[in-house]
Amino acid sequence: MKNTFVSVIVPCYNERGNILPLISAIHHELSFCRHEIIVVDDNSPDGTYALVTSKRLPYVKAICRPRDPSLARSIRTGLEAARGNIFIAMDSDFNHDPGYIPHMVMNLEHYDCVSASRFVYGGKMESRFRHVASWFFNIFVRLVTRKFVTDSLYGYWAIKKKVIERIPYGRVFWGYGDYCIRLMYYLQEEGASILQFPAVNGRRKSGTGNSRFLKTLIQYTAETLKLAFGIFPREQ
Repeated sequence: MKNTFVSVIVPCYNERGNILPLISAIHHELSFCRHEIIVVDDNSPDGTYALVTSKRLPYVKAICRPRDPSLARSIRTGLEAARGNIFIAMDSDFNHDPGYIPHMVMNLEHYDCVSASRFVYGGKMESRFRHVASWFFNIFVRLVTRKFVTDSLYGYWAIKKKVIERIPYGRVFWGYGDYCIRLMYYLQEEGASILQFPAVNGRRKSGTGNSRFLKTLIQYTAETLKLAFGIFPREQ
């Protein structure tokens, strides 16, 4: 794509064992265009930030957030530091396959946003229980908000800068994965064209993920109901 400059935002916490292989994979997948990788670290005690900065890679910008850890706030920090005209957000643990990146970027020629979905035909998760639970929850989100996006939790998306800047960051980017429910809601409210494509959930190469399933489910349900009943958050 002519004049394409992709900024990939990678929020992370304690991902020392994953971050360098992920950076290498992203850089390889974006070899066809100008790009930058913005690693936003929530002051990881395992030295993730120091490891990234020690490599001094010219296409990597590392940012350390010393307080108020939050996945969504880290993404916002990355968005505000990005210089590209296309933004991509993805996890730092290989949960999101870097191999999808070229497909996502190319399809932005025709859409405002390209979003990975585990619930479009061909997508799936390794854990059968989590797949079914997430599937039912996403049906709940679609029913109560009256929107069409099939996966408002995955958080692997590419979007044009001019489109996401129409969205009020302060109403979206706080908390954890619930930010994605709000983001997809506001994008649909704005009439953005969204392409959903099937994604197979990846497997982390190192470390352990978030296991607070019940607490997370309650939090996400509350945030979805707020949107459904028009209880919009104040600017954060």
